[in-house]
Amino acid sequence: MSNELTMRARTLSGALQAFHKALISAEAGDDQRLANPYTLLFATINDPRFAWLRPLGQLIVDLDEMAADEAFTETHMEAFKERAASFIGLGENEDPHFRLNYLMAVQKLPDVGLSAGRLRKLLPAKVEPVAA
Repeated sequence: MSNELTMRARTLSGALQAFHKALISAEAGDDQRLANPYTLLFATINDPRFAWLRPLGQLIVDLDEMAADEAFTETHMEAFKERAASFIGLGENEDPHFRLNYLMAVQKLPDVGLSAGRLRKLLPAKVEPVAA
């Protein structure tokens, strides 16, 4: 794997992590029970309120594990970018439940929109079908 590909994978992972963190903050809101980082961590793992974020967390884990493998290729990177795009409405396999929660999170916390914008810059634009 090239150094350039490794750097792009790390950049994508970092953008996904920032997006994930912003979504967690938005979901937690000003719930004082979640002010403690350890309580928040366990809530993200066990509280059904955070379950919609698990696919995004799994994408980050998958990317980090795969990018550490010598067999990581440009094809793998493109697949991860496509998966990431679906979380911000650019991909074809968008999860409507995630999308709804994401849009509500954008309304709650500006950092969600900012982190989504940074992520969007790393991803391919959604190709709109040409009208006949």
